[in-house]
Amino acid sequence: MSSMGSASYRVETPEEIEARRRRAARERYRQAVLRHTRLAAETAACRAAHGRRVTALRRVAELPERATADQLEAATAVLTAETEGARRVLKGEVKEAFLAELTALAHRPAPRVSRRPDAAPSGPDTAEIERRRAIEQAETTARRSEIARRAAELTTRLPAGVPAPVRERCLRNARQAVEAEGAAAAELALAALEENTARAVREQRLVDLAAEQAAALVARLEDVPGDRAAPLASRLTAVIDQGRPQVPPDLVAAVDAAVRETDTERRRRITAQALAQVLADLDYQVDEGFETVLADRGTAYAALPDEPGYGLKVLFDRGTSTLQHIVVRDVGADGGGSADLRAQKAFCAQHTTLTALLRARQVELGEGDLREPGTVPVPRVGAGLIPIREKAQGRQREREAGA
Repeated sequence: MSSMGSASYRVETPEEIEARRRRAARERYRQAVLRHTRLAAETAACRAAHGRRVTALRRVAELPERATADQLEAATAVLTAETEGARRVLKGEVKEAFLAELTALAHRPAPRVSRRPDAAPSGPDTAEIERRRAIEQAETTARRSEIARRAAELTTRLPAGVPAPVRERCLRNARQAVEAEGAAAAELALAALEENTARAVREQRLVDLAAEQAAALVARLEDVPGDRAAPLASRLTAVIDQGRPQVPPDLVAAVDAAVRETDTERRRRITAQALAQVLADLDYQVDEGFETVLADRGTAYAALPDEPGYGLKVLFDRGTSTLQHIVVRDVGADGGGSADLRAQKAFCAQHTTLTALLRARQVELGEGDLREPGTVPVPRVGAGLIPIREKAQGRQREREAGA
C-alpha cells in the first residue's frame, strides 16, 4: 500500500483452498455420475431387449451434501472404475446376445423350390440336387455367420445414450445384412450399418461432451445462491435431458459470471474481516461492523492512529479482486500541506507491517498502482465518515482484553 493506490488480493485460507478443491472434485464427480446414469439407462434398455443375459447395473450411492474434496475424489475414482468395467461387460453381453440372434438368422434354411405335381424325380438326379443344395446351404450359412459376426461387432460400437431410433436403425441394418440374398446385397447392408454407426458415434460424441460440460457447470452452480442458480441449472439440465450437441455460449457465460461474482463476494468478506483485524492490531480506529460495511457496500473508513481527523478510505472494486485505498481528511478537521503529508507518511510507514499481517491471515496483496506520499492531494470526506476515537475505543479495549 501507499498514500493512494490499488492492489489485487488473493485469499489462500485453508477454507478457501478446500472450497476450490471441493468444487473441482464436485465437477468431476457429477460428470462421473452422468456417465454412470447414461450407462444404466442403456443397460436397462438392453435388458428389456435381451433379458437376463444382460447384467443389471446398481444405482449410485448418494454422497453427503457437504462431502469433502477427498470424499468426492474417492467416490469419483470408484464410480469411474465401476462404470468402465460395467461398460466392458455390457458390450460383451450385448454382442453375445445380438450375435446369437443374428446367427440364428444365418442358420435359417433357404426356402426349397416347389416341384410341379407331375414332375417325377429321378433317383440319381435327386441325390445330386440334394447334395448341391446342402453345399449351397452350408456356404450360405458360413457367409451369413461371418456377416453376423461383423454386424454384431459394428453394433457394439454404438455409445451409451444413442437415441433409440438411431440404435434401432443400426440393428435393422445388421439384420438386413444377415438376411440379404447374395454377397453383394449383404455388403451393401453392412456398408449402410457402418456408415450409420460412424455417424451415430460422431453425433453422440458431441452430445456427450455437451452433457458433461453441462454437468460440470451445474456442479459449479452449487456455490451460487439458489435464486440465481435455479434458472441456470434448469437450462443446463435441459441440455442434458434433450441431448443437445452444444451448451449455448450465453448460458456458459451466465454461469461463469454468477460463479465469479459469488467467489468475489466470498473472498471480499474474508479480506474485509482480515483487514478489520489487522487495522485494529495496528491501532487504527475501526468501528464495529467495518468488515460488513466494506463487503456489502464496497467502501469503509478507519481512523489513522495519532493523526486526528485523518483516516484511511478502503474500497473494493465491484466484481474484481482489487482493493483500493487512500488517506483522507474529515471535512471539519484542521489540516493542509504539512499535516496531510505527515498523515500520508504515517500510513506508509506501516505498509510493510500491514501487508505482512494480512499475509499471516492468508490474504496476499499483489503489486498494484501505488502513489508515494505527497504525490496526490488528501481528499476531504463528509463529517462522521471517519471514526472518532471515542467510538472506536470499545473495540480496541476488547482487543486488548483478549490479548
